Parts: sequence; C-alpha cells; structure tokens
Amino acid sequence: MKMLSLLAVVIVLIIGWSWRTSSAHPPVAETKPVAITVVTLSEQALAETVPLQGTVFSRQAVEITPEVDGRISDIKIRSGQQVEQGDLLVQLDDRHQQAVLKREQAKLQDTIRHQGNIHRLLPKGAVTQSDVDKTDADVQIQQAEVELALAALEDRAIRAPFNGKVGLVDLSPGQLVSRETRLTTLDDATVLRLNVPVASKYLGRISTAQTVTLQQTHLNSDLVEAEITSIDSRVRGESLNVYLQLSIDNRDSKLTPGSLVTGRLKLTEQANVVLPVQSIAYEGHKRYAYRLIDDHVEKVEITLGIRDGDLAEVTSGLSAGEQVVHQGLVKVRDGMEVTVIARAGV
Repeated sequence: MKMLSLLAVVIVLIIGWSWRTSSAHPPVAETKPVAITVVTLSEQALAETVPLQGTVFSRQAVEITPEVDGRISDIKIRSGQQVEQGDLLVQLDDRHQQAVLKREQAKLQDTIRHQGNIHRLLPKGAVTQSDVDKTDADVQIQQAEVELALAALEDRAIRAPFNGKVGLVDLSPGQLVSRETRLTTLDDATVLRLNVPVASKYLGRISTAQTVTLQQTHLNSDLVEAEITSIDSRVRGESLNVYLQLSIDNRDSKLTPGSLVTGRLKLTEQANVVLPVQSIAYEGHKRYAYRLIDDHVEKVEITLGIRDGDLAEVTSGLSAGEQVVHQGLVKVRDGMEVTVIARAGV
C-alpha cells in the first residue's frame, strides 16, 4: 500500500513538471512570407531641363561719338528714330575743311598740268628723265593731300555705321563737342544676343541649333524663341561653367536690349534605368531598393539621377529587367522571404 502511494506521488510530480515545462516553452509558430508587389525595371529617357537667366543685348550696338572736336552745325536725327547705314546723324561745322579741300584740289590740277608739260618736253630733250620722275611724284603727293583734306571733311559728317534705332538725342546746334562726347547711341535690335552659363557636365547634351523658350521676368510677358548659336571654347575655372550664346529674332520688337529674361533648356535625352519613387528606401543620405531574388529580397544601395514625376533615374545599383519591391516596402528586410501577389512594369 505504501508503494502504491509513493508511485502515485511520483506520477503527480512528473505530470506537474511536464506541464510547467510546456508552459515555459510554447510551440514556435511558423513565420509567413510577407506579401508584396514588384515592378520590372526598364530603361527610359527622362526629360531634364536646366534653368537659364540673363540680360539680352543687341547684335550691334555703339555709342556715337565724333572723330574730331568741333561745333555742331546741324542735327539730322531725333530720339528713337530708325536710321539706315550711311545716314547723316550730326553735322559739325566744316567750312574750314571745305576751303582746304578746294585749295588742295586746285593745287592738284596745277600739278597735273605741269606734269603734262614736262612729259611733252622730254622727247625734245628739253628736260631730263629725272624732271619727269619728279613731276610724277609731285602729282602723287598732291593726290594724297586731296585725300587727306577730303577725309578731314568727312570726319565732320557723323553717319550711322549700320541700320538701327537711335537712342536719346540731347544736342543743340552750336554746341561744342569733343572726341569724348557721346552724341547718342545706336542699336540694331532686330536680332538680340544672350550669354548664359550652364554647368560644364551638360556639354555632351547640348548642341548648337537647339531652341529655348524665353520670357521676360515681369508677369504676362510674351514668350520668345531663342536658338543656341555658339558654345564657348573654354570652361570657366572657378565655377566649372561654360557659356552659351543664344540668338533671338526680335524683328517684332518684343524685347528691348537690356531686358532680363529666364527660360529652361531641355537637354538631349539619354536612356537610363528608372524606378518608381515609391520603391526607394531612405536611410540618412543613402538610398536603397529591395531586389527580388527567387522568393527572397535583397537590399541594394542605389545612386539616383534626375527625377521626373513619379519616376527616378538610377545611375548605379540596378539593371534593366530586374524586379524590385513596389508595395510592401515598409514590411520587408534584407534577406526576408516574400510572396509576390502582383507584378507590373515601369
């Protein structure tokens, strides 16, 4: 009887120990794979633009100043007038120069008559060849004197060097002017120029003949088309910028020289791998994506380029044709098993 009681106690102790052990270590539940959607990457050319800003200037522009000191005798222009090349703008007093020209022309005629007489006497032996040569030289010298007198006279007539629009004219007849006096300005604004800097890294994606839409900085201004006509031959050392020169057809006078304009230059497109921005994981300054390999995901560091809407360019880390997590990104970890419930392409 005692043996039975002892056996019963042992059995109760064993059962109690087994219950405590099972309570302390419950059975491990199986981890289910995380449900995700994936996208298959492809190469696309994203549109990229760079901002431009600068001040337009005339294709031809000069300050009109006299070649010589003098007194104004006549003013042939008014402010804002359109003139053509060769038009007389301002006349300086030229009475002295006209008199000098007449004197030198008379001397030339006299020298030419003397030259003729000497040449007729040479066959008769009345003069020597040396006398002939001297009179020929005298004629040439006097012709030069006439040309000098004519140039001095022409210096008093100030003419337009090209077609254009005259600036402000604040002159009076009788006014004394010098070589340093600005009489007015002249601009040929039918074609405008614009020099703008861009980063030299874009050089391979810019070419002449590309067009750009520009607008003056004030609101509601008209849009104008410009064309890249030249790319500078050197990169500026400190900024690493290169300058572009743009040409603007301004025959309709939409722009005034000196206007500040802005625009965006569309770069030549180049294809690269793209992925949805929703597939990008951010950790500090680094960017990651989760690449699908069989039934697991792999965390991959990526480098991004430009962004266009919901797509971002991948410059390193991924290749076209690979699949990355699109939805379910916050639930996955490196090496985790996953279940793909939907697939799509970029």
